Amino acid sequence: MKIGPNKIALDITQLLAFITGRRILAAALLLTVSACGGFTPLYQSGSGASSGLSGVQVADMPDRLGQQVRGYMIDKFRSNSAPLYDLQMNLETTTDGFGIRPDAASTQEEVTVVGRWELVDVSTGEAVLTGSERASETFDVVLSDFANLTQREDTERRLAYLIADEVHISLASWFVSQAQKAE
Repeated sequence: MKIGPNKIALDITQLLAFITGRRILAAALLLTVSACGGFTPLYQSGSGASSGLSGVQVADMPDRLGQQVRGYMIDKFRSNSAPLYDLQMNLETTTDGFGIRPDAASTQEEVTVVGRWELVDVSTGEAVLTGSERASETFDVVLSDFANLTQREDTERRLAYLIADEVHISLASWFVSQAQKAE
């Protein structure tokens, strides 16, 4: 099969039309996004997120997973003032095996963590905000018990970070909305 100069010119023309179409689409998308006047970054200076989060004290949690979640949240909140709010959390962990082999052993496990939390105003003792976050991950079950234990601990560490991050975003959003209501 021979390709002549007309075929190459046609392909270049189609390519230029495709690129031009993409540029027009990108410009239209940018104009649409810039027209969204209500969007403000969550951590914008003066938004209320940072100052609100710094007044949150994270309550103790009993087990290793709870301690990891608490540690991640303390790092994210950067509390440096007297606590205005107390964050209380209860974690539930479930593990389900699936991918069952003929000998009834599972080939994968799914670990799910559900964190139910409430933000309590220290001055009144009343819950001002409640929520629930859920995260799950799977890992392969292998013949080595040590490898399985290591994978389970690593999975739980990642889930602790995900739960802490979701709670952090929920609280930051709430503090921003409270600051906007006060304006």
